[in-house]
Amino acid sequence: MKKNLLIFSLLGAMSLYAQGHKKTEFSSPLNISINASGNFGELRGTHFHTGLDIKTQQRIGLPVYAPEDGYVSRIKVSTWGYGKALYIDHPNGQTTVYGHLNGYEGAIAELVKKRHYAEKSFEIEIFPRKGELSVKKGEIIAYSGNTGGSGGPHLHYEFRDTKTQNIINPLREGMDKLLVDTQAPSVNSLFVYPISDDAVANKGQIPQQLTYKTQADGVLLAEQVRAKGEIGFGIDIFDTADFNANKNGVYKLETFVNGKRLFAYSFDTLSFNETGFVNALIDYERFVTTKKRIQKLFVEKEYALSVLSVDKATNGLLTVKPGENYIYKIILEDYHGNKKEIQIPVVYDNQEIAYEKKEKQGEYKINSDREYLFEKEQVSITIPAKTFYNDFNMDIQVKNNVLKLHENTVPASKNMTITFDTSQMEIANREKAFIGKIDGNRRDFYKTIKKGNLYTIYTKNLGNYQIMIDDRAPEVYNPSFKEGDWLSNANTISFLVKDDLSGINTIEGNVNGKWILLDYDYKTNKIVHKFSDGVVESGRSDVVIKVTDRMGNQTSYETHFFRK
Repeated sequence: MKKNLLIFSLLGAMSLYAQGHKKTEFSSPLNISINASGNFGELRGTHFHTGLDIKTQQRIGLPVYAPEDGYVSRIKVSTWGYGKALYIDHPNGQTTVYGHLNGYEGAIAELVKKRHYAEKSFEIEIFPRKGELSVKKGEIIAYSGNTGGSGGPHLHYEFRDTKTQNIINPLREGMDKLLVDTQAPSVNSLFVYPISDDAVANKGQIPQQLTYKTQADGVLLAEQVRAKGEIGFGIDIFDTADFNANKNGVYKLETFVNGKRLFAYSFDTLSFNETGFVNALIDYERFVTTKKRIQKLFVEKEYALSVLSVDKATNGLLTVKPGENYIYKIILEDYHGNKKEIQIPVVYDNQEIAYEKKEKQGEYKINSDREYLFEKEQVSITIPAKTFYNDFNMDIQVKNNVLKLHENTVPASKNMTITFDTSQMEIANREKAFIGKIDGNRRDFYKTIKKGNLYTIYTKNLGNYQIMIDDRAPEVYNPSFKEGDWLSNANTISFLVKDDLSGINTIEGNVNGKWILLDYDYKTNKIVHKFSDGVVESGRSDVVIKVTDRMGNQTSYETHFFRK
């Protein structure tokens, strides 16, 4: 592996936070100014973000350096998720992770290439033995990229406790020294939520958005809330930094009523099995309908998110009593100590209701602590206990062989089981039939287990389901060359592939009967082979690309080129 001539250490040693980790000074994984496009604990679509996303100046291929001595403990190449990823275990008991890489360096790259061709697979996973691939601080280990589920070129940089695999905020491990941040967190919107049956806030039984103004001292003062009963608050927030316009997550939040703390979190460390609780923290229905993530600063039903600290007596709620006045205060703080304070004055008012709550329609009252089995005509649904975060009224209907399982405005934390008995259904091509989800014009494939006439899937999504058929093969098109071209000066060949319904399952390429590695990027539908792999020889090369979708439909595309 190449040695980096400039080993750029963080200024100021970082202290380790807990659990006996040895004090270690990690250097930066990139030799550029550090700006974050995403931070630890940030609210994402289905999870809390688990690392620091470092911007790579919209470039692919920047050298990634080992921040400390260690050894490569895992390498994974996947179409999805982290794409090309690398894991390094360090002597202090921590693991650093590098995601969305474009490629690897030196002995790591050689091992990866060897495994690709040995397994004849793009997707691989390797667990080298301790010491097999040792790295030194400052060595080039990989190159930044945009692979997997990445929305643009960046390096996903992560710290874990090697033993427990709990994730650690990289800012705790010295990355805060490389980020310049004098900017306080900001507020997008603020809401009051009437919770108890008798609750009313600003004449409404439904959530109301609040206005606010910035005072001379920087405090955001909200309009007065006139209310009665149990109420809670919700907030949409973000944080920025100097030289960086990206809207990232907020590290720490606390709420107080008349000086008593009700609700708080700080994103220092998480376990992977709790990252999905993001959908319990936010107003999920509002997110589905408006794409705005309003954090609920209260708990309706307890959930096991370790970063939360909630007053047990109130669950973060304020009970507004006759003759009482309150100041509800929210303190936002980023990792660098920049703060923003929001104050909401609350007074009791036994007011008339102008905005009435509409009860959600649903035949079945769901207690989220219970397990359920529902059978409707030819469909059965099994719901494990604690699948949902809160109780609600569920609507289940089956009409014309379509299951309407409520609507996708209620988040689920566990898989539900849906089974269709197809014995009485007319299905034109059972071999290519599966259970799919309908969302407007969109059709989503679900892996379907078939036992005779019983078709079963597992899903965390409410919505509409029915039997679908995919008997159409994928497409291979738009090659980077014309058939018969001479490609002596080219470095790669590429093709586009797509499938309209069930999705691509496997891609196999051969040149003159020899298997070739094809890098696949699902975001661009592109597959690429590099001539540097050494498979293609001089002369005529006959290419065969076979693409199979998840229902077994296959396309075979043939062409040829010449190369000196």
